[in-house]
Amino acid sequence: MVAIIAPAAFAAINFDYLVVGGGTAGLAVATRLSENAKVSVGVIEAGGDRTEDPAILTPGLALSTFNNPLYDWAFETTPQAHANGRVVGHPRGKQLGGSSAINYLYWTHASQLDIDDWGKLGNKDWSWEEIAPYFTKSETYNAPTADISSQVDTSFIVPSDHGTGGPVQDSFPLFFSSFYKSWEPTYKKLGLGPTGDPRGGLAIGAYSTLVSQEPKNASRSYSANAYWKPNSSRPNFHVLTNAQATKIVFDRERQPLRATAVEYVAGNQTYSAHVKREVILSAGTFQSPQLLELSGIGKASILEKQGIDVLLDNPNVGENLQDHLLVPLTYEAARGEATFESFRNATIAAEAAEEYAANHTGPFASNTCNSYVSFAQIQKALLSDVRGQRQTSTLANSASQVKAGSLQDKLTIAKLLSPTEASIQEVFLPGGSTPSLASNTSVLFSTTYPNNYFTLFAVLEHPFSRGSVHITSSSPLAYPAVDPNYLSHPLDAYIVGQGLLHLQQVARTPPLSTHLKNGGTVYQPGFYKLDEKNVEDFVRRKFASEYHPIGTCSMLPRHRGGVVDERLKVYGTENVRVVDASIFPLQVRGNLQTLVYAVAERAAEFIKGDAE
Repeated sequence: MVAIIAPAAFAAINFDYLVVGGGTAGLAVATRLSENAKVSVGVIEAGGDRTEDPAILTPGLALSTFNNPLYDWAFETTPQAHANGRVVGHPRGKQLGGSSAINYLYWTHASQLDIDDWGKLGNKDWSWEEIAPYFTKSETYNAPTADISSQVDTSFIVPSDHGTGGPVQDSFPLFFSSFYKSWEPTYKKLGLGPTGDPRGGLAIGAYSTLVSQEPKNASRSYSANAYWKPNSSRPNFHVLTNAQATKIVFDRERQPLRATAVEYVAGNQTYSAHVKREVILSAGTFQSPQLLELSGIGKASILEKQGIDVLLDNPNVGENLQDHLLVPLTYEAARGEATFESFRNATIAAEAAEEYAANHTGPFASNTCNSYVSFAQIQKALLSDVRGQRQTSTLANSASQVKAGSLQDKLTIAKLLSPTEASIQEVFLPGGSTPSLASNTSVLFSTTYPNNYFTLFAVLEHPFSRGSVHITSSSPLAYPAVDPNYLSHPLDAYIVGQGLLHLQQVARTPPLSTHLKNGGTVYQPGFYKLDEKNVEDFVRRKFASEYHPIGTCSMLPRHRGGVVDERLKVYGTENVRVVDASIFPLQVRGNLQTLVYAVAERAAEFIKGDAE
């Protein structure tokens, strides 16, 4: 039974641990801390409990939650200076489970080098070897049935690499579209099949992608129903919903600063919850730095401008924002192919809903596929004309320029030049897109044009551009300014542009091309054939985001831009940690949820260990 607590009753408890944000990381770390019955754990979450909501549980309805205030904070970026003033919407989960409740369920993993690079940046004991056990601890892998393996390739999976006793269930989808079935065979024809199980952190190529889904009923498995809900009746575990944290209260007489309480607003009334041991900030990449600044930790000039007392001057707070930039390329589907546009027909939509409800299968139980492609592979694929010569020249010039840059840039260029590291993630959606409305995520992945469509996406895995998140008001209810500074580094537009040129080759290759009109040569209106001359302009006018922001409370030495140390403790504080994707100092390949869970699992062990 789920225990509900009132805001005043929550405030009456003197907690050992207070977690701000009941999202992907917050509920994971809180659940682990509450395993010790002798400590009291509280979680403050701004959204509600949607663990029984079909819009959350049904994989095929994932995109329907975007821009809906019941589920989504619906952030927007500032107009982007290097991209024609473009504004990009950013869904962030506003409910128990956070963004794990509204993401696209991909269960992908960073590369070994991605995590090893964190250690090279000055973070002691951070490496693939150190983090790998926590991937396993968070996961229960469900092997494919014989029926699934007869429809798509699952032979690349190494079962021993996966967890068998973790909270989050992952499995293969229970329904496969013609596009899904043709994905891996198409890449294999191009010499880009899977080189192993990407869970091991080494493999690249195209593969049938695991999703965070309970296979028994094809429903989403996420932080709220995997970590929290089975343990919600613990008497020492209290989760307060529909309450927004507004400030961390510190004892100003102590140095380093010691947090004593967290203020929050619920029902237009302000409360304070007191804490004896630690505050764990898990509000996400946009709101964790916001709350630090509202609490007096950040760049002095930013805080003073808003009339906030400066308790700790750290100009690194809110900086180093990185994101996976995404660019769509949409084709008209072949006649008779089922896509998102098919659901315009009420009868087809009702039949799909009935099939999912009755048998846990059909289009609402489906998902899509992933491909990791190195820049060297793209370069080789496009070498059939003079384009390859330009690629080599451009990369050589860029590499020489970056050598004089930051350590982050040097590590990123090394991955770009590695033939075994993914520079581009290539994915698809069986439907159209409207990139002119990138600020409105509820319509971005759809179209009003007649006919059926298919969209390929090129995703920049390791951007060079850096942005920031900062408060623009002393009001905790005002959104911070989110400025990813997209495409401020010219190499970003070049790399993702080459990925788009590669996707045109993918679209013209069978068997995928047989499911597209005229063999992958007919575009949705507003799209057109790309070449070296027009592709970078296309990128600046059409890009959006894969919604993977990181880095604004980076785990780095303070003199290198750090906000937290290698044990995730905020510099200058005695008992405040940040545990979410904002601590990632350098962007990784793929979707982030597996790494967020792993970091939360490791953070829980840090906290437990430091308490002993």
